[in-house]
Amino acid sequence: MLWCHSRRKRPLLAVAAVAAGGLLLAACSSSGSKTSGSNGSAGSSGGASSSSKITTTWNLQPVASIEKLVPAKFKSGIKNGVYNDYPPEEFLDGGTLVGIQPDIVLALSEVLGTKIQNVSVGSFDSLIPSMVSGRYDISSSDFGVTADRLKQVNFVTEFDIGTAFGVKTGSSVTVDKQSDLCGHSIGVQAGSYFIDQVNTVSKACTAAGQQPLDVKTFPNDGARTLALVNGRTDVTATGQDALSYAAQTQNVPIEVQKFIYAPVVQGIILSKSGGLGTALNAAMVEIIKNGTYAKILAKWGLTSAAYTVDQVKLLTDASQAP
Repeated sequence: MLWCHSRRKRPLLAVAAVAAGGLLLAACSSSGSKTSGSNGSAGSSGGASSSSKITTTWNLQPVASIEKLVPAKFKSGIKNGVYNDYPPEEFLDGGTLVGIQPDIVLALSEVLGTKIQNVSVGSFDSLIPSMVSGRYDISSSDFGVTADRLKQVNFVTEFDIGTAFGVKTGSSVTVDKQSDLCGHSIGVQAGSYFIDQVNTVSKACTAAGQQPLDVKTFPNDGARTLALVNGRTDVTATGQDALSYAAQTQNVPIEVQKFIYAPVVQGIILSKSGGLGTALNAAMVEIIKNGTYAKILAKWGLTSAAYTVDQVKLLTDASQAP
C-alpha cells in the first residue's frame, strides 16, 4: 500500500482540484518532539487544514529496555522514506504530515527514544529501491507484505487491510463478489501490491471462462481516482481504509462496493542490513500494550483492523510471507 507517506499534510483532494492541477506532491513534515520533516519532492498542495488531526506528541517516555535494542548508528536519528498522498494512512494537511502512519511513527519514536526524520518521495514505487540502496532506514508507507518484497526488505507488521473497489456514483457496475469484476477496466496505483491482487482476480476470471480485467496503472492516488471519474476506468481499487476515507471525506463521486478482496498484512519496511528490526518490533508491541496504538486506529476509523501484541511480527524472509 504504496506507499512521503508522508501522505499528510496534504489537503483532502476534491475532484475539481485534481482535474484542475493534478496531484501536486508536497514536501513532508511531521511535527512533534521525536519526528522531523524534510523536503523531498517538488510542489505543495494547499487547502484547509484539519488541525484536530494533527498530533505533536503521544506523551510517551522512552522505554529503557527498548532503547538498548537500538543500534548505535540510529541513536542520532532514523531516516523514514514516506509518500504523502494516501489518506488516511499518510498525507499532507496544511503542510503537516498526518495520518495513521505518522501517528504510529511518532509513538514509536517516543518509545525508542530516537528521532525519526520523514523524507518525502515523488512516487511510491521508488521507496523499496531507495531502501535497498541505503537512502532510507525505514519506510512507514503502508506496505503490503509479499514474498517478493521480503526478498528485498524486512517488515514489522501493523494490521491487515483488504483491497476494496469503487465505482463512479451512478455507474451501472456493482461489485458484490469477485466475478463481478471480470471484463471491466480497473485502475490501481503503480508499484502497489494491488496490482498483484487484481491480476490474480483477472486470472481467476479467465480460468472461469470470463473476460479478464483490463488493468491500468497510475502514478499516484489522485490520478487513479481521476481516471475513474473521467470514465477511463470502470472500477478503482485500493486499500479499504483509503477508499472508505476518500468516499467519506473527499468531494469525489465514488461508491465503495460490498466486495473486499483478500486482506493482506501491512507493515513498516526496514533495510535488511540496518539491524533495527528487533527494536522497532519491540516498540510496536509496546505501543499496543500502552494503548496508544488503539487510540491511533480509533482516531482514523480503523479499529476493526487492530492487532494484538501476538500478531506483531518481525518478518525477514520470503518464506514468512502470509
